[in-house]
Amino acid sequence: MFVHALDGGWLASPFWRSQFVLSKQAQIDKIIAAGIEHIEIDTSRGLAPARRATDAAHVPATDGLAGAPASLQPAAPAIHHGPERRTRRRALSELDRARDTVERSKVAVLRMFSEVRLGHAVDTGALSPLVDEIADSVARDATAMIKVTRLKNKDEYTYLHSVAVCALMIAFARRLQLPENEVRDLGMAGLLHDIGKMAVPSALLEKPGALEPGERQLVQSHPEMGHALLRDSGTEVSPIVLDVCLHHHERIDGSGYPERLSGDRLTMHARMSAICDVYDAVTSDRPYKRPWSPSEALARMRSWEGHFDRDLFAIFIESIGIYPVGGLVRLHDHRLAIVIAGNDEDPTAPLVRIFYDIPASRFIAPIDVRIGQAPDRVTIERPERGGHWFGDKWDGIAATLRTGELPADATPAPLAAAR
Repeated sequence: MFVHALDGGWLASPFWRSQFVLSKQAQIDKIIAAGIEHIEIDTSRGLAPARRATDAAHVPATDGLAGAPASLQPAAPAIHHGPERRTRRRALSELDRARDTVERSKVAVLRMFSEVRLGHAVDTGALSPLVDEIADSVARDATAMIKVTRLKNKDEYTYLHSVAVCALMIAFARRLQLPENEVRDLGMAGLLHDIGKMAVPSALLEKPGALEPGERQLVQSHPEMGHALLRDSGTEVSPIVLDVCLHHHERIDGSGYPERLSGDRLTMHARMSAICDVYDAVTSDRPYKRPWSPSEALARMRSWEGHFDRDLFAIFIESIGIYPVGGLVRLHDHRLAIVIAGNDEDPTAPLVRIFYDIPASRFIAPIDVRIGQAPDRVTIERPERGGHWFGDKWDGIAATLRTGELPADATPAPLAAAR
């Protein structure tokens, strides 16, 4: 069946795409687990529901196609006898709780941005409980919060981008094992990093085509305008928040803006924010571009020279549990694998090709496994650097592995056996 829409829209959806072909029981299970009671299907692009013979007496006949799986067929109407029984409510999943948090966050950020557009000062103190709620949600299940914030349409981008970067910064900071007060400051920085865009006309932010040079210059002034808004707010603002607001568009090679800082002149917090900001931006639906899938986004970001701190980028990948196609990963059982395909339905469960046994220090016949899938339930421990294990042979080894073959002359670098 072709799913045209889910009850509750993007916020309720457990899937990456808003429209998709429903063809697996696992997809149905996700819809049920998300508490979605109604879906809208397009019968011109997929199957229509088949009917059971027992439904004929209750529902007028239609032209539904026969042969649909029993799990997709409508059940016969229930007949109630005697007093009506109270329906037992399903316990909220972490995905449900994350959706609730995101919905409240969206309303709060929308209100805050609207106040700033009217010329009112930013009240960071009023946002602290919101940051705490997002931090608690990330602590319970970071993937649920990040998944929900990623599913936003272009009309919601300006507001939910701030919520998403807040969640990403918190997950990132915790992966770095930073002190909890610093984690909260980085969450607040994520929430406020784009506050300067409220001084930019909405028409420019939502323009579908390319910006003119003057328009681009105005848009690129938002870090400085946001920094001034926070600095002059009349409330105490953490130096971390001010730093991230001003420098989240800087690049490690000095080609960013507004101050063209590079290398050690950029704080760790600014480097973190550059990664989180870009990742959420490129995986979101924008007026001028389609969203990239998480795996595609990470693969492209990894290929950009001079844009990000490479060591921090590797830790960011660990913090969100999504791995780029072509990346090398270490599995829980101390084997190495290359990611060969992403998974839009569940970006944390890519298809990997296992090819190297670390304890035995030897290559093995390639095996393709879906992460987390029964019966073996292989899991990824962390990303690895191909150059560390295989030296300058890695690019050739990776290219051959993607064809399903194992290079006959492939040998590990000396460090491989020691690791």
